[in-house]
Amino acid sequence: MANWYVKRGSQVAGPLTRERLDQLAAEGKVQKTDLVREGEDGEFYPAAEVTDLFTDSESSARDEFESGPETESLSRQPAPKSSKMSLIIILAVVGVGGIFVVGILLALLLPAVQQAREAARRSQSKNNLKQIGLAMHNYHETHRVLPPGGTLTVEGAPSQSWQTFLLPYMDQGPLYNQIDFDYAWNHPANQGFFTKEIPVYLNPNIDEIVSPEGLALSHYVGNKLMMGPNGNSRFRNVTDGLANTILAYEAGEDFKPWGDPTNFAVPADRIGPSNRSATTGGNQVLMGDGSVRFVSEKIDPAVLKALSTPDGGERIDEY
Repeated sequence: MANWYVKRGSQVAGPLTRERLDQLAAEGKVQKTDLVREGEDGEFYPAAEVTDLFTDSESSARDEFESGPETESLSRQPAPKSSKMSLIIILAVVGVGGIFVVGILLALLLPAVQQAREAARRSQSKNNLKQIGLAMHNYHETHRVLPPGGTLTVEGAPSQSWQTFLLPYMDQGPLYNQIDFDYAWNHPANQGFFTKEIPVYLNPNIDEIVSPEGLALSHYVGNKLMMGPNGNSRFRNVTDGLANTILAYEAGEDFKPWGDPTNFAVPADRIGPSNRSATTGGNQVLMGDGSVRFVSEKIDPAVLKALSTPDGGERIDEY
């Protein structure tokens, strides 16, 4: 008995027995519009011309030869374009999603990074103040007095600053030895020396490091009540206790060159509620005992005044 083949489009199913062909036609899986062929050779012709192949009941079910084991593919079909487009869309979504996730991570990490950097800068400034405190103690041990906030000439004009007098005690002896103390700091004979930046006098939280005249700035100010003009204060005169008295402090604005003999002020005039802070939340201050404390920008002015005076006799609570 000859085998039968069914052709639809470019696909051919078979070989089929006549009994199997009749069964597929009865199930509606072979349609009248399909082409059929009896035998291994010959031309395909419409299935409708095969005698007794079709009954009155037809079905629209998908044909068995499209997916069954009897299917013979005559040609490979290219991948649908829709599949490629779907892949592109998926990759695009994944890419955008990845960028979004990275953005969220950066947004979460950035504050932490900024806080870490600020903490490092604050730590460096604290170390600067400690070095200044050590230099003051070494100066006091040598001269039995603290350096004056600034010296004045016989005519009353500013001459040299307390930070200039500390240079030999901060590994800046060569620079100190070049200064001609017969002339004021801003005399043409000296002015060039004061363009040199002194790292210990610079707070890394502050970007401004040079004055409009090209002079190197200081971000630290001396306590006028401890180091006034031509002053000669001694630690033994600090009856409020060295741990309760400010020697110097961070400024947040209005910086002066480190050589300026007027770079001193009462702490309450430069730090506290009415002043710009040097760092987030307040300023660091150098105490007479060499320790460094943090003073909140919201500190009680009365407490700040008590910390500024060396012999006020005030009671100082926690701050």
